[in-house]
Amino acid sequence: MTKVLLLFIAGLLSFVLIFGVACSGTNIEITLAPIHEVNITLMKSYPPQVDVYIKGGLPDGCTTFNDATVTREGTIVNIKVTVQRPRDAMCPAIYGFFEKNINLGSNFVAGITYTVNVNDHTTTFTY
Repeated sequence: MTKVLLLFIAGLLSFVLIFGVACSGTNIEITLAPIHEVNITLMKSYPPQVDVYIKGGLPDGCTTFNDATVTREGTIVNIKVTVQRPRDAMCPAIYGFFEKNINLGSNFVAGITYTVNVNDHTTTFTY
């Protein structure tokens, strides 16, 4: 019984140490997320706000959403979406998805067409 308990504790400590290193940021791999869907919605507010719905992929069971960074240059909005996973980890081969809504606000001009780039996916909307 004590051997089983000691093995359990040793396994638990190993898991905590490995997981702790993976989550500390020193052993994390950050990459661009595969994008499956992008939808633009003009919300019914005054002034109208622009919402971007993003559905992206998680290539394996260890990968999670990391960040979405928005930059704008005139009529072009760039959204860089990244995912993260532990480097060199053995992960289940299960493809998953994440969904994010990003509010771009209302700093747009009526009648102008804008381009939204989300990683390798491009769409447009007219404000």
